Amino acid sequence: MRFLILIPILIAFGLLEVFIGGARLLYAIPGITLVSIAAFFSTWPGLKTSRRADIPALVSVFAFSFYILLRNRLSDIEYIARMQFTIMVGCLMIYLIFALVLTKPSDRRRLFVFLLFLALLQLWPALVQFSQCNDWMPLSLAQRRGVYTGIHNWRASGFFIYPNNFAGYMEVVSLIAMSFTIWGKFSGIVRILMGYTALAGMAGVLMSGSRGGYLSLTTGIIVVIFLSLKVWKKLPSRPVVVGAVVGTALLIILGSGLFVALHSNEVGTRIGQINDPGNMRPLLWRAALNQFQLSPIWGTGGFSYLHYGRLFRDPSVQNDPIHAHNDYLQLLADYGLVGISLFMIMLILHLRSGITSFRHLVARTSDWDSPLGDRLALNIGCQSALAAYMVHSLVDFNMQLPLNALMMASVFAVLVNPGTPREDDSSVRSGEWIRSLMRWSLPVIGIAFMLYELPMIRGELYAERSRLALRDGHADEALNLARVGITKTRDNPELFFDAGEAALRLSMDPDRKSSAQGLRIVAADAFAAGLKLFPQDSRLAIKLAQALAATGDYFSASDALARADQLDPNSSFVSSSSL
Repeated sequence: MRFLILIPILIAFGLLEVFIGGARLLYAIPGITLVSIAAFFSTWPGLKTSRRADIPALVSVFAFSFYILLRNRLSDIEYIARMQFTIMVGCLMIYLIFALVLTKPSDRRRLFVFLLFLALLQLWPALVQFSQCNDWMPLSLAQRRGVYTGIHNWRASGFFIYPNNFAGYMEVVSLIAMSFTIWGKFSGIVRILMGYTALAGMAGVLMSGSRGGYLSLTTGIIVVIFLSLKVWKKLPSRPVVVGAVVGTALLIILGSGLFVALHSNEVGTRIGQINDPGNMRPLLWRAALNQFQLSPIWGTGGFSYLHYGRLFRDPSVQNDPIHAHNDYLQLLADYGLVGISLFMIMLILHLRSGITSFRHLVARTSDWDSPLGDRLALNIGCQSALAAYMVHSLVDFNMQLPLNALMMASVFAVLVNPGTPREDDSSVRSGEWIRSLMRWSLPVIGIAFMLYELPMIRGELYAERSRLALRDGHADEALNLARVGITKTRDNPELFFDAGEAALRLSMDPDRKSSAQGLRIVAADAFAAGLKLFPQDSRLAIKLAQALAATGDYFSASDALARADQLDPNSSFVSSSSL
């Protein structure tokens, strides 16, 4: 029965990886649905609720999750907040499954070994992107920026769109592989393969060109080595093999990093730019702080930085500021002091739980052959992964991607419950009813998620197909798909944007002179309808102004352009638009 729980989860991780990390709602919903199926199976009567999970840490997760989900649903623009809602539900289910049900070391090892396999799969497109300095992607549905601009980027992103998210995934799996290499209960050949996987993951981080990834990976490696030496000192015999493995790993890592840096001008340049006074991130952070001041206690709502980042952007920031490039500040801005406070409590309690478990495991490590299974390796790997993400989250947005967020939820689960070879070995009984209540909430959460989000799939499918048709220059097809999608769901502003953009492009076709005016009116109506759903979207306001001007209604077009200027006053695109 345990495999019936684990298999849907592994398939979910696989689907999310291949489909750009689940970066769009269409790809995220099926993955989280598979997790919901696993949550349903987790209530099988023959499976027991683990008694080892730390109660305060468990409660902190429920408090944080409940607040985020509730505040998210009360957001002004419910649609744009929906992705964060989906991610939060998925993370909560993954966390509860691995904290309360699948707590055997063998279950967790299967999960992380599968994540290591996915990391190796990521290296296939990453090596092509890095070595050929192009924006090739395995699936045509996802394209990187260079495809449209003609300016190609050497930075590898694997299956992801953004190199920073690729680095965020690879750093975690490489740190866990490194811990398994040193402390895992593997044969010699498997241990060597684990070591190669760790090095491959680190090479992936280097190829990503993510300066945040370089800093966070370094932090994680330091934590692995520090904790490993702490264990080594506790061993009476202090086996030479452990000291040799740790020392050799350190030398290989430093040597490999120096080799790549010296033989790759691009990587060397990125390393030299870690301390970059001209970096745009502080300007994005300032916009998040300005957003925070609008609603300090409760925040402005899920993913509202999407439009407040435009409103408060610095004039020198002209790329669309979709993310704050700081998960802490974006959490503060979107969910207020309540959200960030609950998160910090949750983080501190899990750090405490992880350290306590580490000390307990070390105390039981009386010799090299101590029967700890992989619990020590998992603990050290997950502590280092959390340390890495604590650093990386200061400069990037990995927790906004479903795949990376679900992976970190499993890391938190290992820290809250070290697991036992047999789940009923523990004599701990205090708080048993709390653990049982949380475990039995899993099917309720899963069923509620499926009832709420599965009906959205059809609308999201048409929105994605319409977007791809527009991208590929098939405006006729895009307009038809968007119109059908609008009949399936009326709350998706992207469908109205696509419909308006497709109609506007068709109106410029010399072969459609007779229907051009009608198409312009269709475009204006679509943009206006989209603005009713998402009044703060400056893109829709600009497009509405263009469509109205094309129809000859310059007075209304001027009003729409003035509205766009209010929503995004420092955008050069808005200020340069003319009617």
